[in-house]
Parts: sequence; C-alpha cells; structure tokens
Amino acid sequence: MSKQMSESVLEFEDVTIQYSTAKGALTAVSNVSFELGLNEYLGLVGESGCGKSTMAKAIIGALDSNGRVTSGKIRYKGKELQDMTEEEYNEEIRWKEIAWIPQNAMESLDPLQKISTQAVKIGKVHTDFPEDEILDRFRHLFDIVGLPESRITDYPHEFSGGMQQRAIIALALFLRPSLIIADEPTTALDVIMQDQVLKYLDGIKEESETSMVMITHDISLVFETCDKIALMHSGQVVESGGVREVYYEPRHPYTILLQRAFPDHRYPDQELSKIEGHPPETIGEVDYCSFADRCPWAIEECHAQEPPASPVNKQQNKDIAHNVSCVRMDEIRELADLESAAPRGGSGGK
Repeated sequence: MSKQMSESVLEFEDVTIQYSTAKGALTAVSNVSFELGLNEYLGLVGESGCGKSTMAKAIIGALDSNGRVTSGKIRYKGKELQDMTEEEYNEEIRWKEIAWIPQNAMESLDPLQKISTQAVKIGKVHTDFPEDEILDRFRHLFDIVGLPESRITDYPHEFSGGMQQRAIIALALFLRPSLIIADEPTTALDVIMQDQVLKYLDGIKEESETSMVMITHDISLVFETCDKIALMHSGQVVESGGVREVYYEPRHPYTILLQRAFPDHRYPDQELSKIEGHPPETIGEVDYCSFADRCPWAIEECHAQEPPASPVNKQQNKDIAHNVSCVRMDEIRELADLESAAPRGGSGGK
C-alpha cells in the first residue's frame, strides 16, 4: 500500500437517504458517517439492496427522481454535494473531479461511437485541450490499462468484455479525477480478467493521488485491494475501519458471518456458512439494528435502538478508526468462537 495522507477527499456526516414510495419513505441509507483520505481506497461491502449503490449515486449526483438526502452532509474536498443542481455538478464535479466506473461497461459505452470519439467529447466539454492533445492523452491511458494504443478508434463491440471494462477505466481516468467511484468493476469479468483489472486499479493508486470507493458484495476482494472497509446491512454501516483490523478482529456479527461465507486461506477445511433470512425493508425512521432479526446473538436491546458507531478501542491511536455499531461488540468474538466450536445442533449463543 502507498503512504496514507490525512487530507480528506470525501466525507459522509450522518447521511440519511430516502426514496418516496407508495408504502411511505423507504430509508435506503441511515445515519451513515465515514471519511476517505487522499490516495486511499475504501471498499463498500454488503448484499444487494443494502444501500451501496444509493450512496454511490448520491456522490455522483445521480439519485433517482424519487430519492433525496433527507439529512446529513456529503462533502467532496470540503464542498457540500447534496444540494448541488445538475448544472452545477456537471460544471464543477462530474468527470474532472469525480469519475464513475459502472458495473456493466457495455451499457455505458455508446455502441454507435468510437471510443476515441467519446473521449474527445468529454475532453471538449471539460477542458480547453485541442483534439490532438486529447487523443494523445487517451492513447497514454490505453497503454496504462493494458490496451493497444492503436485501438482507441475501435467501436465498443470490437472489444471483449474485459477490454470494454478497461476502456471505461481509461475514460474515468482521462481528466485525472481525485475520486473514482467503482461499482462492482469486476463482476462481469472472468477470473483472469478480474485479476488484470484489479492490478490496473492498484497501479493507478501507486502512480497518482487518486482515491477510490469500490462497491462490491465480495468482502475478500476488498481485503485484497483496499485500505479501508465499510460493511453495510440494510442501509446501516455496521462496521468500518482499516482492512487489516477488520479482517483479523471483526466485531460485528454481520462481518463475522460474512467472512465465514467466503473461503479463507487460514482455514482451508472450514465449512462455509450461510446468513439466514433477508435484509428488512425499512420504511420511515430506523430506530433498531437492521441485522437483529438475522443475528444468532441478538438480544432485546438490539430491537430497541439503532446502535451508534463506537470505537473498538477507545485508547488506541490509529490513523484509521475501527468503529462498530453493535451493543454486544465487546463480547461478540467470544460468542462467535463458542458457537463455531459447538457441536452440530447446539445453541447459537444468545
């Protein structure tokens, strides 16, 4: 990992995002706070529908028409984003400050235009560069992401899925943004292509001062590539911190169970677990732990309040705080160890 720096690029401060529905105000994100520094990668992890993509859309100014930030602040380099108009966002932020790598490159690239034409359009809108300079810079970016420079004039359909994804990364990097939002950037790729794209993203981190929010359901991917991690369940960030601390010392039941659902090289014989149930649909204010109904160690208090994010070790002075939203955070490791050691058919440890 490259050296961490303290300058804040992105901040969420007690952010709640709701969608207007026929059933009422659906809370997609509830009182979320985190901070991302310069040249840091944050992995945002959780199941489908947990609020990850809603947070990403709020950052890039692309919430659906029935969605809005109802409370809290979203800041990019100190500038509040949540109340910016579309015109302000296009002029000041989009592409040149914050860029977006979508999950499906084919749906994001214009199939009727050459990749170079799409780059020129972006360059002419956001810079004063002549076309020759735009194309020279784009060729260089193709080289960075491992694509032949000569292929910038190809159409999207002439690229494989992995090449399309790398072309999208080149477009995202074109204006040298300070922040990239990558939404499941490797999901549509095979294992070999996934590995290559991740290497390119890691190389970008080493070569520039770019920060990234990587959205994924794969916790192991974040442990491998990111500096920080934030785990979400039904709109709540249940645990966040440095990847090493969360990997070796998880303190929220959801984190522990999610880790057990993925293969771990430390425990090659471990049977993979399954998290029973489904995340709840949260209408209105969320005043309880959203994981309580699925948690094998839940107690009455878990249903009575939304647990605040608390530091794992109040005396510990670390660059990256390790925070957990669980009323049983101090005992959960012991409970989980007892449960995993119990014979089949034993109780869960409530």
